This record gives sequence, structure tokens and C-alpha cells, in this order.
Amino acid sequence: MIVDYKTKIDYSDEKANKVAISESALSRTTLWCLKPGQHIHPHVHAGDHIWIVLEGEGRLLGVAGEPELSPGITATLPSGEPHGVVNSGSVGLVFLSISAGA
Repeated sequence: MIVDYKTKIDYSDEKANKVAISESALSRTTLWCLKPGQHIHPHVHAGDHIWIVLEGEGRLLGVAGEPELSPGITATLPSGEPHGVVNSGSVGLVFLSISAGA
């Protein structure tokens, strides 16, 4: 499957918006779209997640030091550890979330 993420960007006025890109029995790819000030509360998953920032700026929540995010940054978020994000910039924050495993 080939997807141009720019055709999938979809913001919501109410909250961070999750757009499904692909899903199978062994993996899931989601495009997250956050307007300035929107956030995803820190939460945990049973599997690892990889976030790849495509557009905008943000800050990881629930992660030591609350690292800054910008285009080109990849964050590996280990299983069982809290993670979230806030759009700390003045434009939309767009990132891919990739999870894999059985």
C-alpha cells in the first residue's frame, strides 16, 4: 500500500484526530492531526509505538524531560511506558504512529 499522508490530513476542532492509514493482524499505522493546543493525554500500550513527526511542533508528555518534537524527529515509545503529546506550536502537528506485533 502506498499513501500520500498529505491527502489524509484531517483536523478536528474538538480534539486530536486519529486517521487510520492501514491496519492488519500484525501492524497498524495511524496519522494523528492536532491543532495548536490540542493534546493526547499520557497513556500506555502493551506494544511499542514509533512516532514520526511530519509537520508542526510538539512536546512529548509523560516522558522524562518532555522532549521537543519537530519534523523529521522519530520517537520510539516502549511498551508499558506512559506517553502523550501536546501541540506546542502555532500550526498543525501531524505525525505517524506505527505499532507492530502479534
